[in-house]
Order: sequence, then C-alpha cells, then structure tokens
Amino acid sequence: MDELSGVELRHLRYFAAVAEAGTVTEAARRLRIAQPSLSQQIRLLERRIGTQLFRRLPQGMELTEAGRLVLGGVNRAFGELSSSIAAARATARTVSVGVCRGVPQSVLAAAEQVITPGRQLRLAYEQVDSQLHGDLLRAGTLAFGILRMPVDTSGLRLRTVNDEPLGVVLHGRHPLADRPALTWTDLRGQRLLWFPSERAPGYAAAVLTRLSEHGWTPDTVPDDHGSHTLFRHRLIGEDDLVALRPRSGSSGDPELVWRPVGPEPPHERLVLAAAADTPWGRQLAAESAGAPPTR
Repeated sequence: MDELSGVELRHLRYFAAVAEAGTVTEAARRLRIAQPSLSQQIRLLERRIGTQLFRRLPQGMELTEAGRLVLGGVNRAFGELSSSIAAARATARTVSVGVCRGVPQSVLAAAEQVITPGRQLRLAYEQVDSQLHGDLLRAGTLAFGILRMPVDTSGLRLRTVNDEPLGVVLHGRHPLADRPALTWTDLRGQRLLWFPSERAPGYAAAVLTRLSEHGWTPDTVPDDHGSHTLFRHRLIGEDDLVALRPRSGSSGDPELVWRPVGPEPPHERLVLAAAADTPWGRQLAAESAGAPPTR
C-alpha cells in the first residue's frame, strides 16, 4: 500500500476527469472547481506517484504511457468500488421488532407489509411485554414494536394493525359451548383464565373494567406460562373456566371453541409503534398521511 501513500480518492477522480476532457479548463468546468486549483491537484498527484502523467501541449493534456497505465487502474478501481457499493446497498438490513405475547400470524404479516415496502430488511423479532415497549423504542433499542393498547405513547408514532372484539374461548364439552353466541349473563359464575396484568396493565385494566360494567366480575386464574399447550390444558375439563381472545388469536384447536359475546364486548387493539424522531417513526407518519415513506 506504500504506492498509495498520500494519494486520495479525489486526486484520482480529478485525474480521470482531465484525461476524459482533454483539457484542464474543460475538466474544471465539469467538476465545478477553479482551473488553477485543479492544475495544482494534478501536479500534486504526479509528485506523489513519482512520474509525469500528462504531457502539457498547446491543444490540451495528453496522457503519457505512465498516465495510461494509471488511468486503466483508476477505471478498474472505480468500477469495482461502484459494484461493491451497489452490493452493500442491496444487502438486507436487520431491524429489531418487539412483539407482545399472543400476536397472531395475520397481524405479523400486516405489520411486515407496513415496515418493509420497497426495502431490503431482515426483521429480528423478540418477545417484549407491551408495558416495556415505549422505553425500548424511545431509547433506540427497538426500531418497531407491536403492542396492545393502551400504553404511554408519548414520543411514539402509531399505526393500528388489528382491532377486534374479544370473544370467549372454552373447551368443546363446556356447558356453554353449544350456544352460537354468549351474553354477559351467561358468563356469571365463570372464572377467567387471564394473563399477568403487569405485562400490559393498561389493556388488562380496560378489559376488566368493561367486564365489570357488564355485570361480570370474574375470579381470575393466572395464565403465566405463555404456552398454548398449558393454556389448553387449563381450559379442558373445567366447566367454570373460560378465556377471552379475539377470533384471529384463537388457535383453531379442535378441543376448543370460540364464541362471540355481547353486547359491546371489549376490544383488543394492536398497534405498530416507532419512536417519532427516528426514520422508522417518520415512515409510519408518512404512510398514515398517505405520502411515500421517508427513506
């Protein structure tokens, strides 16, 4: 690398421009720099290489044999550099996405359509409780988050990716399973298989408050494993235990059934969030306004 000592990329670009233009005057015009400055840079390059690259003729600049050799190397190097930059830009960038528990595949697919249009991105998902998303997004630890509302959204941009009423999940031999729809009166006396509220305290409080308003204040049974197998095991065989989930979040398990409940069931609203002062937040804001996303 000693042959390149003191040689800068701009020197080679100036040299190639003079060789192509044939005169310093025309090259300076194309480069939009002063002619004396360009002449000085060419002389500096020749000193650092240690040989004359041009013959100064009345009609312009003519490459010497050494100059032609250098120009060939410069053109090859610039070509390789351009190809490498294009390849680097095409490489998928890894973007971190926090996901709260129980997000169905359809919601992940909807979020990915918002995150990735026109971009080569590799999404790295990690499970994060809804309550923690805001701090991680604002700190830059996560680029995006999929979380249940309501949470503290200060400094965040949001886009709703799913908003569904909750229904009742129960085992297929449960006394209420043969009814096509349930009322709040039907659920009195039933216990509720419920997640630990600290994972999404705003959502938990909103749902339990709505149940109480409808006259159902169930005893809650903790479902703190996050495993469908254990969730299913708790429900099967219990004739006074039910769960609440949106239809898209019910698993299609043949041993379990989903039934709508009403009137006015609580909703589960899932949002895609990003910090407002980041490119990801500006992308969400632009897409929500119908404008092309900010790159």
